[in-house]
Amino acid sequence: MHELLPILRQVFPAASAYDTLSSVTQANAEGFRVQFEEEDHVGINDVFIKKVDASTYASKSWPDFRRTLMYLRTEVLFYKKLLPDLKERGFHATPDILLADFDLKGLIDEDEKATDQSKPEPENWIVEGKGGHIIMEAIGNPYYQDSPITLEQAKATLSAVAGLHAAAWEDKELLAKADKWLSRGSYHLKTRNVKELAGMEQSWEHFRSNFGESDPALFDRCSDIGKRIKDLAEYISDEVSPGPTDRYATLSHGDFKAMNCFLPRESMARGVILVDFASTGVGLGMSDVAMHIHHAIKTEDLAKGGEEELFDHYLDQLNMQLGPDKAYPKDVALRHYRLACADYFRFLLGRFWKSATPETFEKRKNSKNTVLMNRNLESAMAFLDRVEKHVTEIEKERSACPL
Repeated sequence: MHELLPILRQVFPAASAYDTLSSVTQANAEGFRVQFEEEDHVGINDVFIKKVDASTYASKSWPDFRRTLMYLRTEVLFYKKLLPDLKERGFHATPDILLADFDLKGLIDEDEKATDQSKPEPENWIVEGKGGHIIMEAIGNPYYQDSPITLEQAKATLSAVAGLHAAAWEDKELLAKADKWLSRGSYHLKTRNVKELAGMEQSWEHFRSNFGESDPALFDRCSDIGKRIKDLAEYISDEVSPGPTDRYATLSHGDFKAMNCFLPRESMARGVILVDFASTGVGLGMSDVAMHIHHAIKTEDLAKGGEEELFDHYLDQLNMQLGPDKAYPKDVALRHYRLACADYFRFLLGRFWKSATPETFEKRKNSKNTVLMNRNLESAMAFLDRVEKHVTEIEKERSACPL
């Protein structure tokens, strides 16, 4: 009953008993919306606490456990080290952060990069008392979360992330900080377990054996897509991974799914609020756009020009904020978008489709936090069709480049 009080009292020393209004348990963190009173104060406080207790996740393999800890460290450091700079540049689409802290001594070195997978596993995991927490403003009515979202809702969410990208666009000083302290996207090759890429062909054969009869012609055209995306993985990752001084570099949210966006029920000056910056780092804005468009927008809404409409809307919103001197050329943006879509497919295949079956699709069909392509067969087939064409273009591009 009182396990959150020590955390609350770091911000509210007079906090007494609290009520948990709602809670969420995810693969890498727990969240609690709580209301509480303070002694000698009138009124009720309403906050959201995100909590990572290292001992809860210590049964994971070291690469996956390390990634969980890095998610925590990245989000805390984003709020403490980067968000103040972004606010000065006009980006305010986050909850108010009251406290963000962690203690990972004995598990993660202070100067250790999230993407440095060569770091050896500690001989003795020290998990007791390790972890961290974030206390933030509770986002309630009139805001809501949903998935799938409509084209108009997606335009609003893409406008919000365009604000993040514009605030950090080619800002070498800010991006150097991000490169030092933060991570890369949730589906970036350097943050994933190496077993995913190694098993890409087996993952494809599993998916094909379970769903191949749904569209024989498509699966015939994609017969060796597992090998093709495995062969391209490093090239694609390099192309979508700018350094802090490269052209078009910005801050990528890194896990830009619909459920990480709070949508206003009515017209409000504050607009969409973005949450979960646990995978934020230097990258391409198009990595967010490619994930978002395909993660939670229905196939019928993307068809007949919907995908292009969303792409153009994002680019217009971004370029409007950047101005003509920093504009993102459409041909460059389109190339980055194709690469990012293929990169996201590599993650989807290696992480989710390796165990997908018609039964798992049925079980997850109403899971708002699950990518549509892992719970809706029509979306999966449409994405596969689109990505195979992107992969073909990327193969031609790569073959034309001198070694």
